[in-house]
This record gives sequence, structure tokens and C-alpha cells, in this order.
Amino acid sequence: MEPVEYRPIQNEDVEALGTILGDTWHAYADGRKRVVCGVIDLANFALRNTFAEVAVVDNSPIGVIMARAGIPDKQTQDHWASIKHHACEELNKLGGCASDLTRFFDAMEKADRDLLAHSDCDPDFELVLFAVSSEARGLGVGSTLMDHAQRYLAAQGASRAFLFTDTDCTWEYYEHRGMRRAAEQSFADDGASILPERMFVYEMNLEGIKGVMHAALP
Repeated sequence: MEPVEYRPIQNEDVEALGTILGDTWHAYADGRKRVVCGVIDLANFALRNTFAEVAVVDNSPIGVIMARAGIPDKQTQDHWASIKHHACEELNKLGGCASDLTRFFDAMEKADRDLLAHSDCDPDFELVLFAVSSEARGLGVGSTLMDHAQRYLAAQGASRAFLFTDTDCTWEYYEHRGMRRAAEQSFADDGASILPERMFVYEMNLEGIKGVMHAALP
């Protein structure tokens, strides 16, 4: 693999990141629909980021990580809300149904809030999004992105941070990184649920982590 560069996310990264997320979570969709669904995912997470970094090879993203310390500013929220709005419009024009994704996100966010309320995690410090392309997995890209996000959170005063994950994701990675499962909920017996079989909140210990990473806002 060519050398990997780590830099703040840029607007021109959105399509490539949409492809990564689309391939990961929307394999059922074809062609352009899959990418647009991934862009909607990306924007939905990015609405609450205060730090966003991509790993790139030849300026093409192969991974992304986002974190949150406190509340993102209005500029960040407006920027990503606009991207999400335009992607939803495009998906509808392609014959998809953006309202189905919105309904899923709303259900996920409610379940996440319930999980967090049943944990002892600090709600102010969160790992928001973490994804690496299938071609780049196992090469240390994800570990480097995770290290950078943890250093950013620690620099913002966090001694602990949390993340949400579920059985549709590679949740075992977080246990491999030494994170603690702080709460979980099962939807496996709910035949009407649109949510994953199990959802989790994990907590990471940031004590002893030093270093300052820039906040990569758009």
C-alpha cells in the first residue's frame, strides 16, 4: 500500500466516504443508491462531531473517525444538515426512500439514549463514527485513527469516553482494544423491530493518554 496520510475531513471526501459506509451498511442497495445511503449515514453522524479525520492514500479516503467533546457548533451542524438534506433528495429521485432511513436513525438514536442512560458513561465525550474500507483493514489504519481520536478527546479533558455499536458492526474490535461494555439491549425477540439484534455502549479509559490533535471541522 502507498503511504497513508491522516488529515482533517474535507468536502471532497464525502463521496468516497459514502462509498465506504454504503458498502458496509447498505449492501442491499445497488449502484448510486448505495453511495447516497452512505452519504446520508456519514452526515447523520457528522452532525454531532467536533473532530473528524480521514486516512487517505493518494488523497483518496480509506477510513474515517469522528469524535465529540461537548456540543458541536452551529456551523458544523448546519454544514452537515445541508449535505444530509441534498443526499436525501437525491435518494428519493433515484427511487429510494429517505424517510425509511430517517425512521431507522430516529429509532437508533432513541435506543442509544436509553443505553447511555443505563450506563455510567460521561455523556460529554463520545467516539461518534469509526469506519475503514475493507481493503485497508488489518493494516493499522484503524488503530492510528483511533489513537488520534483518543488523543483529541484526552486533550479536551476527557478521562473516559463512550461509543455506540451493535451486532451489525465489528463490535469485537472494541473489546480487543480493551474497552468495557457499559450497557446493552437486545431486540432479537422483537419481530417488528427495525434495529439490530443487540445494541451496546462501550467505554474507553483515556487516563494517561497525552497529546493534542486538531479539531477537524468543515
